[in-house]
Formats: sequence, structure tokens, C-alpha cells
Amino acid sequence: MRYAEFRSSETKFPFDSQNYRTDLRHILYLDKDEKELFKNFSDNNKRNIKKSLKNEVQVNVYNNLQGLNDFYDMFCITRKKHGLPPQPVYFFKNIFDLIIQPGLGDIILAKHNNQVIAGAVYFKFGDKILYKFGASYPQHTELRANNSVMWHAIQKYNIEKYKEFDFGRTETAHEGLRKFKLGWNTEERIIYTTRFNIKKENYENVDTKTDGIHNKIFNHLPISALKIIGNKLYKHIG
Repeated sequence: MRYAEFRSSETKFPFDSQNYRTDLRHILYLDKDEKELFKNFSDNNKRNIKKSLKNEVQVNVYNNLQGLNDFYDMFCITRKKHGLPPQPVYFFKNIFDLIIQPGLGDIILAKHNNQVIAGAVYFKFGDKILYKFGASYPQHTELRANNSVMWHAIQKYNIEKYKEFDFGRTETAHEGLRKFKLGWNTEERIIYTTRFNIKKENYENVDTKTDGIHNKIFNHLPISALKIIGNKLYKHIG
């Protein structure tokens, strides 16, 4: 092991480190009924949800291998769009075996004309929900299926009496994603991350993954090549 990574929602770590990066985290508290939750969303978010429903986008839970495969195909395209290689398919297969099948998570997909167009994977931790992975096909953006997927998840987990809905980590440079998450009436927090280099015995900054020349290169590679790169980069996960 070369590094040990530490994250904190406090302004300081319990040790001395001036080298760290900041990200954002967004939390929705499920302490209201469905109507009250919807009422507090941004006007733009409410319009997008209504537009998706008007366009007859259908959203359901698909906790089966077909649902996993449909999500993964879409996920690979989404990663390419952001200039990143996808995690290997066996990584998601392990998520399916260890989290989805035992009931510790869900695959929620949106379909239009019986075609999958957007989806997300959620994890369950006690009384908390974590939005872990999202994906969509860019040619269907105007149907606002991502909004429908998220709204379906919020409704589902609110009914199931979960307390917190965590929208996950957001890089500070991703203003569009930040705006999307704030549109759900979330509470915004800062996450501090540092990394201890075991060999050098010092703390280092953690570089962003989506803002470099490598992202521009990955963005122009075919999916098949990105999968090979992902298998190499993530060979120790899963």
C-alpha cells in the first residue's frame, strides 16, 4: 500500500495537514411527506420532473442482471462523456452480488418507448441512502429522465422511512452537477480530503480526476479502449 486517504467534514483533520482538496456533499432530509418534499424543490427541477412525466418516461426498480447490464452499457458512455474510463464490469457484478441481491441497494432505470435512457444505483446504510452511480444517454437529455429517476428514488425511500438521502460527492469545479443537487432542496457541506504518502511520510494533495489532459484524451477514445484502460486502472478493486 502506497497511500492512506483521509476524509473529513470538519474544517480540520485530527492531525496536522495543510495539503488537502475540498469537495461538496449534498444531503436531503426525508423528514417530510411527498408533497412537502416536492414543494421545496427548485422551480426548474419541478418543471423537469413534470416534463418527464408528460413525455411518458417510465421509472422502476430493476434489481436483476438485465438491469445491471443495461445500466453498465449506459454507464460506459457516461464515463466517456466525462473523459474517464469505466470501472470493470466485474466491479459492478460484485456490487450486484454483495449489495443489490441482499437488498442493500437498488438499480433504478428510466425507460422511454421501452428503451433504457437513464438510471442510477443507490446504496443503503442503516437509515441512510447514498446515490452512488448515475448514467444516461445524451441523445435523450430533453426527456429529463435523470430528474424522474431521482424523484422516483426519493419517493421510494421516503415511503420506506429512510432518514437521509445523500447525493454523494461533487467536485467544486462541477457547477452544473452542484446546481442539479441543490435543486432538490439539499443541505450543502464541504468534504476535506488528504492523502498520506507512506513511503515519503508526508501528506499530499489529492488531484481531481476530471480536469486534466488525460480526460480530453479519454473523451476521444472508443468505449472498447476505455474498458481495457479501466480494467488496468481498477484491477485491484472489486
